[in-house]
Amino acid sequence: MTANQLRTSRQVRRVRLTVQAVDALVERVLGGQRGVAQRVSETIASELQRIDRDCNFTPAARAAFQDLLAWTGQPTVHSIELPANDEPFWFRALHSLANHQSRPELPAACDVAVIGAGLTGASAAYHLAEAAGEGASVVVLDQGDPACEASGRNGGNFELIPENSIGVYEGLARERLAFLRRRYARLPIEVVQAESERQASLVLGLSLRNRDLLKQIILRERIECDFAPRGWLHLASTDEEEQGICDEVMLAAQHGQRIELWSRRKIRQELGFENEYLGRFIPGDGTYHPFKYVCGLLKAAMRTGVELYTRCRVQRVSSETLDLHAVVTDRGTIAARCVIVATNAFTGQLFPELRAIKPHQSQVQVTELAPDRARGRVITCEHGPAFFSQPRAGARNGFAPLLMGGGADRPMTSPSSRRRSARVHDALLEIRDRYYPELRGRPPSAEWVGPMAFTPDQLPAIGFLRPGIIIVAGYNGYGGSYTTAAGLAAAQMAITGEVPEWVPEDVFSPRRLTTTEPIFMTERDGLWRIAASLCRQLKAVNRQISEALMLRADGEASAVPRRVPPRVSRMVRALETETSPATSIAPEMLRSFPAFRNFTVDEVAELLGSMQRWDLPRGTLLFREGDEGSTCFVVIRGMVDVSIKVRGQPQLLAQLGPGSIFGQSSLIDGEPRMASYSMHRDSVLAEIDATACERLLNNRNALALKLLAALNQGLVAALRSADRQLMRLNEEREGQWGDSEASLAPEPLVEGRLDEV
Repeated sequence: MTANQLRTSRQVRRVRLTVQAVDALVERVLGGQRGVAQRVSETIASELQRIDRDCNFTPAARAAFQDLLAWTGQPTVHSIELPANDEPFWFRALHSLANHQSRPELPAACDVAVIGAGLTGASAAYHLAEAAGEGASVVVLDQGDPACEASGRNGGNFELIPENSIGVYEGLARERLAFLRRRYARLPIEVVQAESERQASLVLGLSLRNRDLLKQIILRERIECDFAPRGWLHLASTDEEEQGICDEVMLAAQHGQRIELWSRRKIRQELGFENEYLGRFIPGDGTYHPFKYVCGLLKAAMRTGVELYTRCRVQRVSSETLDLHAVVTDRGTIAARCVIVATNAFTGQLFPELRAIKPHQSQVQVTELAPDRARGRVITCEHGPAFFSQPRAGARNGFAPLLMGGGADRPMTSPSSRRRSARVHDALLEIRDRYYPELRGRPPSAEWVGPMAFTPDQLPAIGFLRPGIIIVAGYNGYGGSYTTAAGLAAAQMAITGEVPEWVPEDVFSPRRLTTTEPIFMTERDGLWRIAASLCRQLKAVNRQISEALMLRADGEASAVPRRVPPRVSRMVRALETETSPATSIAPEMLRSFPAFRNFTVDEVAELLGSMQRWDLPRGTLLFREGDEGSTCFVVIRGMVDVSIKVRGQPQLLAQLGPGSIFGQSSLIDGEPRMASYSMHRDSVLAEIDATACERLLNNRNALALKLLAALNQGLVAALRSADRQLMRLNEEREGQWGDSEASLAPEPLVEGRLDEV
């Protein structure tokens, strides 16, 4: 239309515009292209701004006129209200699977029933398709249409490092440590540290697998989903966060991934705005159209026999036997051998025992015709916190829609709620204007909310709830980082009945959400991994102690007499013939020590039956630093000196009393002995070797778990002792210890009850 047609008379200025008048104006400006962003001439833009400034509107007309300004990329002088359109940007695409029914009636039975046709359910169906092609029947059910909940209401990002944090983000490993310390405050910090490092590595490995799998499927199936792996930039906002993202460079390198650190200048050159701190850029991450991707996965699965039934609400799932489960829907019941539950925020409604998976609400808005500075990249920051991206759908001539999401994710009672927050709306506009100041005053064309599912420990739930019931949910706002790989894991579990090693049960199992106790402290494999990690930590600290002692020997402090094990020159090497069965040791004696206090008398008796007793006189050398070994020991009576060689001379590090456990590193990792151990007094030791230990652990009973816990407790004590020793040496080097002799004192012995053996 022409500007002359748009110009209003003086009479229009005096009247209050109604919805009908604005609708007529919209028709004249946009024509038959409503819902499509259109750039207008400068003359028309000027006239629209004049109407905005000078005319009066009814409330409904003001909202309709704000939408017109949004679609034409024009600012308003009025406050920007929530747009009338609450449909996601992704829903602008035609839904080719709306109300899809593979057959007129639901099947009476199937091998695998998948509940939920979003990102996870579609991935599970896709990976089950091969089994379906071999005769297995797979049925996918959804209460609505595919990808119409969280999967179609997100930001369309896929990212390598899920930034689940509270407050300032300080890096993945640090955040895992902070979460575990808050949730399991009673656990020793050394155990929490070991587990947090392991979990950070597992999370990174899972998201890496997810990203690679996502790319492979899109390319293999030729899914048209605006896939743009242009990279992800996270903007640091504090010194602590800057250090955290630097640490992540090292973590990613361990997985063979490259992470770039962007300078402030680089950020300004690439994106056109200033940032006070560095940025972390991950090549290969980026954006995609999740709605199109889900439909592409489901279509590929259905080509090989998977069946899809939409608008079919599952009301409950009851397990008749281990391999027979009744999936009760509002259209009938399906008997399934296995059920995959991919319902994310709705999981607690179907399985009340998983109410710990809490629904939260995210909010996203889209501004049309923004300068295309992101160019398919994802940008995140802790201001808000927020993310923004410019999807390739709609990008043209240097302009693209700008998706801005974030604000504090809000808990919600019902995951079906579509209520938007005016406060989050205002916060998103403020963040948008900070990074895109040229958009100030521009209304968004749409703003929507979507349900997310949060878990107490910020990790997804992937695993068996009970035999035949597989839960894959709880992505904590990072579905793009997990869902494709989670669907693969669920499919593998349904086919094999086994949990893939890359989603270990002690970390990801949904059963962890049904108890307040950490599963990683109650299962054999988890405790063994923690023990191995503690061994590595202890080895690293001992290496630092050795280096510190060498540096000390080279400095002025070397004039201070060394602490050496007594009577070194007269030591005699212990012989195997000096051992006898440990059954001669009273079980109550072992139970008096803290590490064995939770053992029953029968469990201690069984343990002692797998051990050997050593009666060693003062001055006996049990083994030397560097010796091969595969056993560990408990000090029953006496005292043991621990020493290492420094410049060829022994240096006393610690003295171990009754109840102490030592030698676990050789037992667990098969490593050579890290130190020399000799008898300070006549001593009685109990020894367990790798063969006996493995036999006990393979029983996977209460004794096995308690034994591993005892070994870990000993490792924690040794690690703390080594840490204190290292701290004293470091402080001495800095001149903070006036008494050098005191700084070399060995760690105090651990006293136990000296009952008769």
